[in-house]
This record gives sequence, C-alpha cells and structure tokens, in this order.
Amino acid sequence: MNIAKEIDSWAQSPAVPFSIKFSDADIQLTQKLRHLAGKRLTCLALWQSRAVIAKFFYGVRAQQHAAKESVVLKALIKKGIRTPTLLCVYEQADCTVLLIEYIEDATSLADWLKRGPDQSAFEKVILETTALMFECHRAFFEIRDPHLDNFLTSKGNVYIIDAGDITQLSQPLNKENSLQNIALLYAQLPVTHDVIAYQSLKKVMLDEGFVDVPNEKEWQQSLIRQRRWRQKKFIDKKVFRDCTAYHCEQSSSRFLVAKREFFTDEVAQALKNPDALIEQGTLLKDGNTATVARVDIAGETYVLKRYNIKKRMRSFIRGFMWSRAAVSWRNGLLLEMLGIPTAQSYVMIEERYGALRRRSYLLLEFISAPTAWDVFEDKQFNEQDRSDWAKKIFELFMLLKRNQISHGDLKAQNILCSKQGAFFIDLDGLQSGLPYKKFLQRYKKDVQRFEVSWGEFGGLPKLFKKNATQVAKNSKGLEETLKS
Repeated sequence: MNIAKEIDSWAQSPAVPFSIKFSDADIQLTQKLRHLAGKRLTCLALWQSRAVIAKFFYGVRAQQHAAKESVVLKALIKKGIRTPTLLCVYEQADCTVLLIEYIEDATSLADWLKRGPDQSAFEKVILETTALMFECHRAFFEIRDPHLDNFLTSKGNVYIIDAGDITQLSQPLNKENSLQNIALLYAQLPVTHDVIAYQSLKKVMLDEGFVDVPNEKEWQQSLIRQRRWRQKKFIDKKVFRDCTAYHCEQSSSRFLVAKREFFTDEVAQALKNPDALIEQGTLLKDGNTATVARVDIAGETYVLKRYNIKKRMRSFIRGFMWSRAAVSWRNGLLLEMLGIPTAQSYVMIEERYGALRRRSYLLLEFISAPTAWDVFEDKQFNEQDRSDWAKKIFELFMLLKRNQISHGDLKAQNILCSKQGAFFIDLDGLQSGLPYKKFLQRYKKDVQRFEVSWGEFGGLPKLFKKNATQVAKNSKGLEETLKS
C-alpha cells in the first residue's frame, strides 16, 4: 500500500475517519487540519487510545523536513519554550509521521481573534505571545513565518507550534531582527488593535530590560511595511485566481471569482443571470454608472452592484482596464485583511468579449444602517447620538491614516453607521501603497470631499471638528487624524 496516496486521498474527502497501519503503530485519522497535496498532512488523530496531532511528511525531501521539525521541537522543549511535546516519530519508505501532544480546548490565535475577544483578554494574550517570541529569540530561535495559525492559546497560556518554520541560530537574534520578526506577526492583527498591541510590546520590552523602545510612530511604519508585503503576497497575487481561499471560473464571455467557502451551488445558480437577480430584488440606486439592488439568495439578503458602461467609446477604453468591480473586490478584501470595517465582498463577475471587459458585478454583504448623512439629517437622531457617531467616524478616518490608505470618494453617503460601528463602502477609488507625501495629498482630498458632501449644513458639522481634536489627543503622539 502507498501510504502517501492513501493519505492524500483521505484528505480530499475527510468526512469519515481513516485507519492506517504505520510501521508498528495503528493511527486513526479523524479531522484534517492542514493539507498540502503530495507533500504534507496535519490532522487530529487517535493513537494508543489518546488524541494526538499527526504530521505526515511525504514526497520530495520528506525525510529532511520531518527530521528538521523533530530536531527543532526537541530543542524548543529542552530550552523550556512552551510548545506541545513530541510523542513519537515513525518512518516508512515513502512517509514519516510525527505524533505530537494534542492540547485540549486550544485554538489558534487566528480563530481566537475571529471570536472578538474583549480588550482585557486581547491584552493578556498578546502580552503572552510577545513574551514567548522574545523568549524564542533569546534562545537562538527565529520564527521564519510567525503567522497567527502558528500560535495556540488555551486557558491563558500561549504555545508555539509548527517547528518546521523555526530556524535554530548560532546566537540570539539581535534587537533589530527580533522587532522585525514580531512586526511580521503584529501586522496580521486587525488595525483596530494597533494601539493596544503597541502598548503590550512596550510593556514586554521594558520587562525584558530593553532601554531603547521604538516610539509608536516608528512602530506603525514597521507595521505598514509588513502589511504592504502581505498585500503583495496575498491580495495582489491570489484574489483573482483559483486557490484555497477563492473559486475562479473563466471563459471567453465571463470571468467570476468568489470566496470558496461562500460559493455554494445555490449561489452559483442565482448568479448565472445577475441582471435577473437585480430585477427581482429591491432597487437601491439606478444611476448611469451603477445600479444597486438588495437581493435574496438562499434565504439570505445581499447587495448586488452592477457597474454600467455609458458610452460605446468608453466601453472600448475600459475594456482593457481592470473593471470597477474588480478594483472594488480587491480593495474590499484588502480592508478585510487589515480589519478596517467595510461591507464584506463575496463574488465578483465580469462580462467579457474575448479580451475586452464589459459590465461587471459585485455581490456584497447587506448592512441595514443609515449613512453618516442620514444620522445628521434625520430628526430621530438627537445631539448625543450625533456626537457619538462623530467620534466613531473620526476613529474610522484614523484607521485609514494610520495605514496610509486613501478612500478616493469619502462623501458622507459612503459611510454606514450600523449598531456594530461605522463602515466604509464604495471602494473602487481606494488606493494603498502610496509614498507618504502622495498619500497626504490624497488624504487631504478625502477630507475635503467629506466636508463638501454636507451641502446644506454649510461644511463639516462642528461636532466632527470637536471629535477630531479629541481623537488626535488620544492618538498618543501620532499626527492629528484630521487637520481643522
């Protein structure tokens, strides 16, 4: 029996547990965790009547990868670094398996953050994680890929896993490289947590005896650099192609990309004719450049936006450019990755005529909420409501400035004020990755656009300027969010 092929086959459809005889061990695979076809499988398993993590290595250089992970795991444990124990290693001709301690009730930092921990819980865990990373660096270990799935939290403790991404050094990591390594991890945290995370870093560094702690502005620039690297790696490269996260379909007349976990058979069937879906829905906007409707798919409500092309010559020119839906799709996923509040993007469709792009569509989360304009125009909102929303909206502006992102069309109608907070919408003008001076120019235009959108109010309401000053005071040394 070719165990590697059997493992790959099970990983493709792991609904039913799979038992194998491996060397002199009986192992029952119960739940797939990570799978790289032809190379590696990490899964939950039963071994000697106990739950374990089984990591199978096969394919090219499998033995070297398994040996390296085994050696580093043992070294981490010897140095007292908090990591699950290596229980046993089994080898066969075409495959090696590492059996590792399974920590009950543990969850990855990525999944833990999705649950929305409160500030106190976040501070405790990020302090533990940062201290653990410094401990690794002192003990001659560099975490080459410190992503959130490589840390587990359980009962207040944080563990590092996936020793294959950890390199043993001949000396401790110096301060500069240590901070860069930590910035790689911090850059994956939602930007709404940046201030709290920085305070945690500062506390740990002072406890560790560091005298020269980076100031908040320097640290924010480090995060921007790392986030731009992640943008190039994940957003710019992967959101328009078929991969683990996204489903892609392409023909001479149509291009579609969708979040894979969202794109069910019912969604696919409904979007075969997006125009019919718009006609059956409730029209929210019917303009020359865009048509927007609230639509129902499989009992759930969404927003479907069609980007229209007004003139034949315009159609020809835009046919060679990214469609507005494609730009909005990319920008929406970027804000989602950064943790900046926006309506989630689910599916993007382009009509095509050979190489020419024509009309395009974007399926979005439906957020039932008034716009910033409505909050200040509608008499149902009192002065306290407006004061509260002014602060929340300025905090939203601050997230853009902290990450050097320009919205491009920041009128009052492009901010939604929901019970969960303020959200940006209409992202086809958004720009990231700009040089700082260029960003400031565009950001100034964002502020001006926001001011003039108030029309009859005669400019930006006083409450916004008042809260701009308050937010600036709370930014702990960063530049003012907005200039009056």
